[in-house]
Amino acid sequence: MSSPSSPGEIFATRLAEVRELRRLNQSELARKAGLQPSAIAHFEGKRRKPSFANILALANALGVSSDYLIGKADNIQGATTAFRNEEKLTANDRDFIQSIINARIQKTEEE
Repeated sequence: MSSPSSPGEIFATRLAEVRELRRLNQSELARKAGLQPSAIAHFEGKRRKPSFANILALANALGVSSDYLIGKADNIQGATTAFRNEEKLTANDRDFIQSIINARIQKTEEE
């Protein structure tokens, strides 16, 4: 199998790879990103190009940088992980940890 070369191919490939790494199906990712499930299928199938807003929503939902998704950054680990072995956590575990971080940030801002 050849490696993706066009921006659309890179995005489609990385979107599917990271979604699977995060153990999400297309519907779950769509819900987390605020998109329709069919949009994820279209993006992964290279039938539609995402808007900038969609790229950001998907990157946030997956916990990666938009640069990684579009092929501007090559290292998913360096660009996206907060700590070692984060990629081994489930999506629910990452959401839980993010909620703790968010609560701590809010408390700090209130002080």
